[in-house]
Amino acid sequence: GSWSKGDTPWHLEDVNSKLLNNMDELIGQVQNGQVVEEKTILVPLCGKTKDMAYLYNKGHRVTGVEWVETACTQFFSENNIQYSKTPLENVEGNLFQSEDGRLRIYQCDFLLLTSDVVDQKFDAVWDIQSLVSINPRDRKQYVRAVRSLLKDEFRYLLVTIEYEPFAHLGRPHSISYNAVKELFGSFSNIKFIAQLPASPPLKAAWKENCFSMISGMEDRVQYWQARWATGQSQWHHDKPHAYLVKYMDQLSAGKSSLKILLPLCGKAGDLMWLYEAGHTVIGVEGVPFVVEQFFRENKVDHEKTKLPEINGWRFKSKDGRLTVFACDFFLVTPAIVGTVDAVYDRGSLEAIMPQERQLYVKVMRQLLNPDFRYVLNAYEYDDTIFQGPPRNLPRDEVFTLFADFCEVDILSEEDQSEKGAANYELEWMVKVMYMLKPTNL
Repeated sequence: GSWSKGDTPWHLEDVNSKLLNNMDELIGQVQNGQVVEEKTILVPLCGKTKDMAYLYNKGHRVTGVEWVETACTQFFSENNIQYSKTPLENVEGNLFQSEDGRLRIYQCDFLLLTSDVVDQKFDAVWDIQSLVSINPRDRKQYVRAVRSLLKDEFRYLLVTIEYEPFAHLGRPHSISYNAVKELFGSFSNIKFIAQLPASPPLKAAWKENCFSMISGMEDRVQYWQARWATGQSQWHHDKPHAYLVKYMDQLSAGKSSLKILLPLCGKAGDLMWLYEAGHTVIGVEGVPFVVEQFFRENKVDHEKTKLPEINGWRFKSKDGRLTVFACDFFLVTPAIVGTVDAVYDRGSLEAIMPQERQLYVKVMRQLLNPDFRYVLNAYEYDDTIFQGPPRNLPRDEVFTLFADFCEVDILSEEDQSEKGAANYELEWMVKVMYMLKPTNL
């Protein structure tokens, strides 16, 4: 009914910006000068979206699925594409297709689609108003239907809506990160790429979440993305960390305008605090949307540059004194970030897997200027009870890890058994702060 009345507020006149910004997530990275190979792309519950014409004009084979016949006919006429219409065999509905056969819309119930009806498998799925539109009770069946149409190696770009429980009834339905993980996690590697205020006609207080999924399972950076995305970022503070403030004089050795590195920085208040104190600040953070949030929330004018060599992004303030690299810390080199005078390591060495610690120190060592200062936060506790993060980082291991090039001093030890008991059911927990300096000083 709403199509014939023209009451379709969800229909965009232009190609969706989330598709334009994430084409490489949908079709894979294309190197300069390389021709994009033709991909088969599925657009479920497509309406008459311009996105299909955009993908078709980029040379792909595009298949939409839409229940409303008016939407199908309007799509072809509005985009001036000649088409034919034939009834479907094993299911109620019709197939609309372009003369060259590269653009099809199956006008039928999506949940009844099988690879018999469609006679092909898909490289990629663009799902923007589909999963959020269907009845939540049908989601598992929907995902099974989509999965049956995917090739073994696939890419899936999904946009969902999230709002407070009961803030809205009916479509679009809110979907949490955990729900996405539950639906797709058994066969996809889910990467959270962005969280944006919802675009009109949706309410700006709602969030639009973009996910990129590929065949496979999750990796190191994704574990942290998931924790940020689901609000499990208990370690995050907008204010500078108390120990940074406390040991700033030792970290700066009384000097001003230093270049200071914050590894695995999240969107910590430490970044702005050091920046506002006149230092040049370098952050490294694995989760790109957290970096986007940091620059947006702090209203810092910046430019964003894609860096293929670290498979990530550089966010740099206009004045050049605040840069955050959104990438895996282990890919960082002096050629990319330069070298630094000081490091404030909070929640970084203590967050990574113990078997990665030696590699971490090796990467870090290359980034240090000859007369560096390095303040390290660590916890010690019985790791047979809790494995972190924050992970147990015993002092003999700290001394061993840095022994080759550092003099290691303990700045303070603090009993934090109450916090350990409350948060992690530990019997005892000690917070140890270290100062690392070059051995030759």
